[in-house]
Parts: sequence; structure tokens; C-alpha cells
Amino acid sequence: MRTSNPLTGTAVLEFLQQVHRQQRRMPSISEVAAHFGHNSPTSVQRIFARLCEEGLLEKHGHQYGLSAAAVNPKGLAILGRIAAGQPMEAIEAVESDERIDLGDAFDSDRHFGLLVKGDSMIEALIGDGDIAIIRQQETCHDGEIVAAIIDGEATLKRFFRRKDHILLKPENSRFKPLKVRDVEIRGVLVGVLRRYQT
Repeated sequence: MRTSNPLTGTAVLEFLQQVHRQQRRMPSISEVAAHFGHNSPTSVQRIFARLCEEGLLEKHGHQYGLSAAAVNPKGLAILGRIAAGQPMEAIEAVESDERIDLGDAFDSDRHFGLLVKGDSMIEALIGDGDIAIIRQQETCHDGEIVAAIIDGEATLKRFFRRKDHILLKPENSRFKPLKVRDVEIRGVLVGVLRRYQT
């Protein structure tokens, strides 16, 4: 399928990464040219050469391949949205290719980001549209804010273990705590990012 996007290094790299993710192969130069609506491969060849110089492509003989840096981009994956209100659709069901690069602060092997939806955690300074940085783990301590799955739905709440149930407490006096018996912990909140401008 052709695209109306301009032929740029960034657009070509994103197309190569998309094909690699979906089909586990590297498209040819002529295939890339056709995708962007170009009859001549010359412009694509120049972009491939520049991507090689930047360390994003590797050339082996006449064949090109994505480098490790291009296949595994730096930064935390934004897996999707999480409810700060009533639980919503499970985390994995929300697709996003967005990543945020936080350097060495949070390693991407153990952390991921979730876009907060709702205002039930506003008194903990976690608002709608913030990105919650979650450290992957299956256990937590009382009082920690967790990404929890309840009946297949995800929510961000403060965790408390009671004698006969789990209490998931919002940080907003307008919301009532959730009392549940079974909950799956996906991780613990370790940071929050807020965007003031988009």
C-alpha cells in the first residue's frame, strides 16, 4: 500500500521497522521506493546510505538490514492507557508504538509507561494525560501505587491488603475504594511524566 508521506529518512526508517515487526523481513530498495510512490530507487539509495552512516542500517554485500539500535530503539514503550477512575480495558489491548527516552533513569527491560485516563489519583499529583512510569513486578507492599488488573481490566490505585480482601484506594475524595478478592499486579508506580504542551 502506498503512502502519502514524504520520502524522508525518518519515514523510511519507520517503514522498515514496521515491515520488520510485522513480517520479520527487510523490504528491498525498490519496494520502499514503490511504497512512497517513487519510480526511481536513487533517492531511497541515498537515504539507505545515510541511515548506514547513522548506524541504523547495516550493509552486508548487496543486502541491507536493520541494526540492533534500529530494531530495539531506546526508551520506554508506552503500552497503552490505564484508568485512574473505573477500571478499563486491559493494558495489552491498547496498541501504541510511542516510546519515551529517559536515558538511564528507567531501564526499558524492567519499566514501561502508561497513559493515565481519569482523575481518581489527582490527590497523589497524578492527572489525566500524565504518563505513569511502572516498574514491572508481580508483588507490592501496602501503600504502594500499582498497575492492577481486575477481571481483565486495568486500573491505577494505591494497594492495601486487608484480612479478607484487597483494597484499591483512589487518591480523590470523590471516588470510593475498590474492594476485591483477586487482583493481578503488573507493576508499581515509580515515576510520573506530565506534558504541559503537545
